[in-house]
Amino acid sequence: MKLFSESLMSELEQQLKLIHLQTQNPIDYAEQAIKCNILYLEQLKTFFIKYKRINKKEEIEFFRNIKPKFAAKLIYYNEIYALETNKPLGSLKTIDKYYKAELLKLKIYFKQNKDFYRYYRTTNDYLDKKYFIRATYDLKLMHDSLYFQIDHRFSTSHRLELHGESMRKKRGINKG
Repeated sequence: MKLFSESLMSELEQQLKLIHLQTQNPIDYAEQAIKCNILYLEQLKTFFIKYKRINKKEEIEFFRNIKPKFAAKLIYYNEIYALETNKPLGSLKTIDKYYKAELLKLKIYFKQNKDFYRYYRTTNDYLDKKYFIRATYDLKLMHDSLYFQIDHRFSTSHRLELHGESMRKKRGINKG
């Protein structure tokens, strides 16, 4: 699984470099990057769902370390797309005010979710079985009701995409 995902990530990064070289407009760039990311995330999903020999350790490794690398890129380009398409027309002062307001929303979001992000970024593993195993959830640890609407074959209660979705909902932005 690790070899496949590393190869897939390498291909994705090459495609994103090509898109960047061929695209000047940030909105077009983000849109093409989102489409590309979705294709590669779908390939990862197909491979993972067909992978039958997975044990708990591999599942935790996948949802803690492998899938988030793909999801993070998708979240990043979705955020760029949302920022650029919602950016107001006007003076540099108006645009600066917009970016500062968006930055404040991100700071608030990360502050509200600091416990999970701190856990994720450290070597702690005492909650891995609750956070990174499919079909296990603890309502006391839930961050978003979106969990109940996702494909549980490819998701856990604390996947990073949930946090990205939650961030967009709080910002009033639809998926790009």
